[in-house]
Parts: sequence; structure tokens; C-alpha cells
Amino acid sequence: MDELTIANIFNLALAIGAGVALFNGMIHGYTGFGGALIIIPVLTFLYGPVEAIGMVGLISLFGAAQLARETAHQATWRELGPLCLGIAAFTPVGAWFLYTVDADLIRRSMGGFIMLFALILLSGWTWRGKRGVLPSTLVGMTAGGINGLTGVGGPPIGLYFLSSPHPVEVQRANIVMCIIVLIVAMIVAIAVGGGYSWLVITRALLITPAYLFGVWFGAWMFARAPKSWFKKVALVILLITGVSVLLA
Repeated sequence: MDELTIANIFNLALAIGAGVALFNGMIHGYTGFGGALIIIPVLTFLYGPVEAIGMVGLISLFGAAQLARETAHQATWRELGPLCLGIAAFTPVGAWFLYTVDADLIRRSMGGFIMLFALILLSGWTWRGKRGVLPSTLVGMTAGGINGLTGVGGPPIGLYFLSSPHPVEVQRANIVMCIIVLIVAMIVAIAVGGGYSWLVITRALLITPAYLFGVWFGAWMFARAPKSWFKKVALVILLITGVSVLLA
């Protein structure tokens, strides 16, 4: 692990990370998810997958908490319970693979998962079955496993709730609540695996202000933009990110 020195902290990599965090925070603030879609692949290239996922866990936790205060009252809590349990149970499973699988394969997996869910959205497919305990639990398990391995467990949750009959505001609120569980589960898994050092924590805290400003601005845009834009913006973000990661 690199030493905690000025040269290892204040460098070009940190500046790039902060710039990407600003943009990714805007995505998170607008859609309620996507807080890791772009920044994790970039930080993986700069620092490695374990360090990147650990940093983004800390960074995005602040942004998710910021959104939760604004949206918690709109969430459908009965629907969220089984989904969140699935996330909590399977994130450690994915994290075990994170520590044992080749870093380049993990990066490619990130792009593959993102592209898969983007193409599903592009096809116009929506879940028309019951949205009870079993479907919610299975979505949570899938998101948790992907979350632990790649840090980008948001797309399955985004797809599930964007397919729901709820108003856009409720869809976004449900996504925000699940993302908080994803982030906390990811932080715990990384911490148990020994992925946090003072250097990782310091870099994360220095990048966080840029991310928080992005989240605030994204939420500001959501409150003012036509609600018909919501699903289109989420789809475009997934497509661009998936292609970028696969070709990097």
C-alpha cells in the first residue's frame, strides 16, 4: 500500500477523480442512482478495483444521505424491505470474488453489467409481473452480488423501479433508499476485507466535496426539468457508461 504522503495524495489522479466525481454526483442527484457508474471505472484505472470501490463507498454515502433527507417520505417502504435484505445478504458474496478475481476482469465485468441493463431499458422491456416479496428479494440479491464484485449494483435496482407503475418521484425515492443500503453494505464488505487504509480514506474525503456539489446540482435539475426526461436520461447514462468501460 502506498504511504500517506503529499505526493501520493495531491496529484493528477486526485484532480481527475474530483472532476469525475462532480459529474457523477450530478447523475446521482438527478436519477437517484448511478453514483458509481462512471467514477468507479475511472478510479479503478487510477488506483485499482478494491481501492476504487472503497473510496466511492465513502464518497457516495454522503451524497446518498443528502438525497435521503429529501425523498424518504415518498418511498414505498413495504416494497423496499425484501429488496434491501437481498442486498445486505449478497453484497459480501460478491465482495469475496472482488478479492480473488483478476482486476482487469472486474473492470470488464463492470462495463458488461452496465451495458446489459442499458440494453434491457433500450428494448422497452418492463417487469409486468407481481412486485411482491419474491421478485423484490431476487432483485436485491442480484444487485447485492454485482455490488460486492464491481461496486455498480445500482442498475438492477434502477431497472426494477423504472419499470414500476409508481410516479417518477416515488420511483426515484425507492431507488435512493436502496442505494443507501448498497453503499453501506459495500463499505462494510470492503472494511472487513481490509480494503481501507488512511490513504484511501484521505483521498475519498478530499474528493467528496466535488461529489456533494454535483449531487446538489443534479437534484436541483430534477426539481425543475420535465419529468418525461427522467427515464431517457437514465438510459443514456447507462449506455454511454457501459460502452466507455468496455472499450477502455
